[in-house]
Amino acid sequence: MTVITVRLSDKLLRDLDRHADAIHLPRAEYIRLSIENMNVTIKKKEQIERLKKASLLVRNESMRVNKEFDRIEHDPKD
Repeated sequence: MTVITVRLSDKLLRDLDRHADAIHLPRAEYIRLSIENMNVTIKKKEQIERLKKASLLVRNESMRVNKEFDRIEHDPKD
């Protein structure tokens, strides 16, 4: 396991210690869990963005196909 040094404001450190104590976790474990939770949150947001982009691509293609079908259905040659 790698050791890192982090600078925190006094208030952030007090809040961190208060929350860690409240749930009976050592400071380091609280920090590890906080980072893991943030990583999960970021990963979910990235996945949502990828799904939005894919959805827009599919929607745009569907709209194009629908226009083609609409044009074919109303073609005066039929």
